[in-house]
Amino acid sequence: MKPKIFYLLINIFFCCVCYAQQAYNVRSPYDPATQKLEAALRGEVLQFTLDNSAIYPGTQREVLVYVPQQYDSSQPACLLVCMDGILYDATTVMDNLIATGEMPVTIGVFVNPGIVYDQSQEVVRYNRCKEFDSTDDTFARFLETEVLPRIEGMQTEQGKTISLSQDPNDRCITGASSGGIAAFSVAWHRPDLFSRVYTSVGTFVAMRGGNNYPAIVRKTEPKPLRIYMQDGWYDVWDPIFGEWFEYNLLMESAFNFAGYEVAHQWDRGNHSIKYGTLAFPDAMRWLWRGYPAKVEKGISNNGMLQNILAEGQDWQEIALAHAPKELFACSDSAAVFAVGNNIYKVSSTGDITESGKLKAGERLLGEGLTTRGSALYRHGQKVAEGLYGLQAAYALSDNRYITLCASNAHSSDKVWVVNAGYRALAIAPDYRYCVTGEAHTHHLISTIIDTAGNIRYSEPFYYLHDLSNGTLQPSGAMAFDTQGNLYVATAMGVQVADHNGRVRAILSLPAGAVQGLAFSGHYLYVLCGERLFVRRMNAVGHIPSEGALTYPSQGQG
Repeated sequence: MKPKIFYLLINIFFCCVCYAQQAYNVRSPYDPATQKLEAALRGEVLQFTLDNSAIYPGTQREVLVYVPQQYDSSQPACLLVCMDGILYDATTVMDNLIATGEMPVTIGVFVNPGIVYDQSQEVVRYNRCKEFDSTDDTFARFLETEVLPRIEGMQTEQGKTISLSQDPNDRCITGASSGGIAAFSVAWHRPDLFSRVYTSVGTFVAMRGGNNYPAIVRKTEPKPLRIYMQDGWYDVWDPIFGEWFEYNLLMESAFNFAGYEVAHQWDRGNHSIKYGTLAFPDAMRWLWRGYPAKVEKGISNNGMLQNILAEGQDWQEIALAHAPKELFACSDSAAVFAVGNNIYKVSSTGDITESGKLKAGERLLGEGLTTRGSALYRHGQKVAEGLYGLQAAYALSDNRYITLCASNAHSSDKVWVVNAGYRALAIAPDYRYCVTGEAHTHHLISTIIDTAGNIRYSEPFYYLHDLSNGTLQPSGAMAFDTQGNLYVATAMGVQVADHNGRVRAILSLPAGAVQGLAFSGHYLYVLCGERLFVRRMNAVGHIPSEGALTYPSQGQG
């Protein structure tokens, strides 16, 4: 055989093999859970139209509700939420798995994406990408406040009243493609709503920020989630956004690194529901295995988390009669805050005592620091005046102060003024630089303080993460630990950055966004809305009034 003909035949052979490998495996193993049961044993499916959303104005969508035959209204049922209607032949699989006991009695809620119509019922806008691919908590709030309450109390044709369990351990969420990332985003932001997640051909790509998830999962303290993933080697919907399979591999790697219970099924499929449907029965068996045992948090390989977190310690809520707006650290491992004209001190054990009163027109800026008009006071004694737009102040041990002002007309070696238009302020434990917030960006400003007390060399230095699909707005609360790591309150939780401005760890809270933060001794206090939490840390918070200290450099790596 001539060499040219031989190589031509070889090329044809390999092309045929490669093509065959990309074809669907139509002869899949039979799973008994995919067999339809007789009509009398099947669950009932209800449906309604939701068209009065306050979160997604003007949208209309169909919602279908599956109620298994075994549900008897005597106790709340487990819950499965699925995007894009009834996928995976889910009701048949649920009929079977509930009957065999491989899945608890579970009500299915199948939510279609919203569509906006004009007055003639022509489509004006498809909301699917906006709702499903966004990486913030909006769709979670939509499910929590608009969809699930509508289902509570519904009546089946057999007269059963629907009641859903509120325990996240009793809840699973799933979806395919954009619905797959939506399912994960809901559970990620709200592990208090869902503990079990199945994603099929998930869109963790550069569409609306989903490509950021692998890095954020690696940095974030593990959450109580169990995750099953399915994708195909040839999964690409549109290469402009990336390779779907590559990003699913990155997500699976991140879950493993971060200590999650994760299983996956990779196949030869492309961007299709085909293999996701075949994997669904095993996904449900794996996600619900061992039920009702709780899904637990894992242990991350993140070195920063291992260094700063105390083993076995978690957030504890402190009951408050009135919510403070800001928190300030005390030197005795407590926090102080003001409600009205009263100043309170709260300990790590939750003991709250009144520790002083503000005078008329006075505002608390920190422990022992107040302001009236343009003057700064320490324990009632005026220490500086002519400070305008004063938002924050730190007292240093040698009777010097660093303040955050919009402008000033004061000149003194006792007061250093950082001219800034945002109220976030923290000073490094060695007093060599301070950090201020920069509004509407992902950055914090680092400003050098030289030995003569001069403020110089300001630049955007710290970079913060964001999943809100917009510019980040830190709450204004920041603190250093004694190793020079910076703790910042954000909507994602407490972000912890190293000396070089890189976030290495993210502490998430059960109550969501963090508005206030104080770090005193081994105790980190955070304010989420009107709820106050405290956690014992392995790291130690630095309080500027306790004096400067040196700490090892982390180098430039």
